[in-house]
Amino acid sequence: MKAQRTLPPTAAPIEWRDLLQGLLGLVRPSVTVDALKADFGRHFGVKHVWFVSSGKAALTIILRALHGLSGRRTVVMPGYTCFSVPSAVVRAGLSVRLCDVDPRTFNPDFSQLEKAADGDALCVLATHLLGIGVDVSRVRDLCRHHGVFVVEDVAQAFGGRLKERPFGTIGDAAFLSFGRGKNITCGSGGAILTNDDRIGEAIAREYAGLSEVSVAERLMNWLEVAVTQLLIHPSRYWFPAGLPFLRLGETKFYTDFPMARMDAVRAGLLRRWKERLSRSEASRVAHTAQMRRLLSEAPVQTIQPIEDAHSVYLRLPVLMRSKQEKESVCRLSLAQGLGVSAMYPSAIGQVAELSDTLANDPVPQSVLIAERLVTLPTHELVSDEDVKRICSTIIGHLRDPAAGPQSVSGRSQCCGAEVSSSS
Repeated sequence: MKAQRTLPPTAAPIEWRDLLQGLLGLVRPSVTVDALKADFGRHFGVKHVWFVSSGKAALTIILRALHGLSGRRTVVMPGYTCFSVPSAVVRAGLSVRLCDVDPRTFNPDFSQLEKAADGDALCVLATHLLGIGVDVSRVRDLCRHHGVFVVEDVAQAFGGRLKERPFGTIGDAAFLSFGRGKNITCGSGGAILTNDDRIGEAIAREYAGLSEVSVAERLMNWLEVAVTQLLIHPSRYWFPAGLPFLRLGETKFYTDFPMARMDAVRAGLLRRWKERLSRSEASRVAHTAQMRRLLSEAPVQTIQPIEDAHSVYLRLPVLMRSKQEKESVCRLSLAQGLGVSAMYPSAIGQVAELSDTLANDPVPQSVLIAERLVTLPTHELVSDEDVKRICSTIIGHLRDPAAGPQSVSGRSQCCGAEVSSSS
C-alpha cells in the first residue's frame, strides 16, 4: 500500500447536502419517491417510471414482464458486456443468446444480429456500453419484422442522446443503474422506463410483488455512500485501493441479488440528480476530447461513437495491440495510481456458469475486446494534469516499455492499432 494520489477508475461524487437529502427522505418517503418519478418522467418524456434496488433488478423485472406478454424465452445480448446482464436473464428464468460486438464502435454485429433476432427471440438488449451510443433505431428495424422487443441498457450511459432523444427512450423499454461508479449514484438502485402502456401494465404487475427495503438496510446504504464519498477522492483513494479484501472493481456472475423497491433514502440521495448529471457530463465530455487528442497518433484505438450520437463516456475505452500490452499498461497504472484499468475479464461466452450453454454462440470480436481493452478515467475528480500524465505514461510505455512517462507534446511515429473487422 503506497500513499500517493490515486485516481479511482470511475467515480460519481456526491456532496454532503445530498447525504442530508437522503436522510430527509425518511421523513417524507412517499413524497420523495413520487417527486423523483415525476421528474424522470418529464426528463425522458415517458409515461411509466419505476425505481428499484438495482439495475440488475430493473432488467429482471422488464424481462419477466415481456415474457408474460409473448411467452418467448430467448434474450439476445452483446457478447461483451457486464456480467450483471446475463445474471438478470438467468434470474428471470430465460436463456441467453449472444451477438458479437464491433470493436470499432461497440455496436452489435448487425449481420449476426439479423440472424439472432428471429421469431424465437423475446428481446434484444441494445447496450450503450461505457456510454457509447448504440444505433437503437437500426436494432428496432431488425426486430420489428419478428415481433421482438428492444430493451435499452442505459446503466452506463445516463445523459447520452441519439439525435437529441435521450438514451432509454428509443426502445420498447429501458433500465438505468445508480450503483457506485455510474454517472450519478445513490449507492445502489435502478430505474425502469417505458412509454408503452401494454408493457407498462405488465411491469406494474411485476413491481407490485416487490418488497420494501428495511430501515436498517436503508441506513446501511446511506452509511456506505457517506464512507465512499470520504474515500473516493484521489488524495485518499490509495487507502481502499490497497486493501485486497475489498475486491474493488471485481466482476462476478451471481443470480441471488436482492430485488426490492427503491426506498426513500436512495430517492432522497438522487434529489439533485439533474445538477449532478450536468456536472458529470461536462467533465466526461471534456476529458474524453482531451484524451482523444493526446492519444490520436499513439498505437492504440479509441472506440468511435456512431454518427448523431452524443456519448457520455463512463470511461474512455482503448484497445491495445495485445493482451500482454494491456496487462503491462494496467500494472503500470496500478503502480502510479493512474486509474487506468481493464474492464470485464472475459467475453460472456467464457463465463464459467454459462460456457456450456453458449458454446455454439461464437463471438470472436468480443473475445478480442476482453483481451485488449483498457479504460481511462473521465470523471470529474480527474484533473487536466491527470489527463496529461495518463496519456504521456501510456505513450511513453508503448514506445519503450522500460521507459518512464514522456511529454505528450511530441508526436508518436506509430500508426493506429489494427483491429480485425467483424465477421
